[in-house]
Amino acid sequence: MTLHLIFLLFLHVDSGPSRFVHADNESISYTGRFDFSDRAKPRFMYSACAISAGFTGTSIAIKMRDDSLRNWFNVRIDDQLFKFESADSSGVYQLAQDLPDKEHRITISRRTESHGGNTTFEGFIIDSGKSLFRLPPLTRTVEIIGNSLTCGYGNEGKSREEHFKYETENADLAYGALVAKALNANYVAVCRSGIGMHQAYGGDKDFVQPKLYDEIVAGSKAQWNYAANQPDVVLIELGANDLVKTLDSALFVNDYIAFVKKLRSQYYKADIICAAGPNLPGDRSLAFQSYVRSVQAQFATTDKKVHYFDFGTIDAHGSDWHQNLKEHRQMADALLPFIKKLKNWR
Repeated sequence: MTLHLIFLLFLHVDSGPSRFVHADNESISYTGRFDFSDRAKPRFMYSACAISAGFTGTSIAIKMRDDSLRNWFNVRIDDQLFKFESADSSGVYQLAQDLPDKEHRITISRRTESHGGNTTFEGFIIDSGKSLFRLPPLTRTVEIIGNSLTCGYGNEGKSREEHFKYETENADLAYGALVAKALNANYVAVCRSGIGMHQAYGGDKDFVQPKLYDEIVAGSKAQWNYAANQPDVVLIELGANDLVKTLDSALFVNDYIAFVKKLRSQYYKADIICAAGPNLPGDRSLAFQSYVRSVQAQFATTDKKVHYFDFGTIDAHGSDWHQNLKEHRQMADALLPFIKKLKNWR
């Protein structure tokens, strides 16, 4: 998919007549984890969080403040797609001008991950006398809980030798987002680079998903409302970072089992998929697979909606030995038929 830089970016809104629509307007839809403690200023930090609305008129801008001024976003207006960096301290970005005076659709999604800090969305700026309208909601939801791979770390990088850049991380073209789009489903990503189930990439026992999963944004005690946000499918993509350092497999499996039980206590009817891989050629794939199989086996007789899936062997040619766009597509192509069959979705 090619990103087309077709609209004017980083410009303050013209002095001409305009209307500011606050973020709590009922015509605005939010997908992913948002902290709505202040309804007029929702905050978010996770990859692929998205804001959507329909609008009328010839132009649109947003007011969106970024903690680090280094996160990147994708913007789709009708059938045009482009990206921008949230580097303006004013927080005002002119996204389109001189459009045909008719109905349009806009979606803004975060390409970059949580270590870029929180982003606060304050609203849209549209032509005076024009309005927003709500887009038809999707009825399916897929949630993926993962690490850098789910974030899309370096998937637009040119080679394994190229180090991470915020600009080359594109969560919208990571495997999870590709699968959700193919299923016509909402996509929720809960992911951080380096995170593990029992231990993180460097062996840290605190930077693990079971301890951080409830967090919505950094520096807030707000927790996710699970009862109001029930996915149809949850996939766990964790374990690769745990394996980097010496790992006590029994503790890993026990922590994994406990985490699946936590998910089941919050997501009553969802299918939960425990995924192994993808593994690099020659990697310790058999150990990875055996650990995840052991987890799924614990639920074989008590919870028929806990499943095992293996991504198999997929090489990595993105930044810092992460999968690139082609390899994310391979992952999506492997996972998509599995979910379709599981849910009987077409």
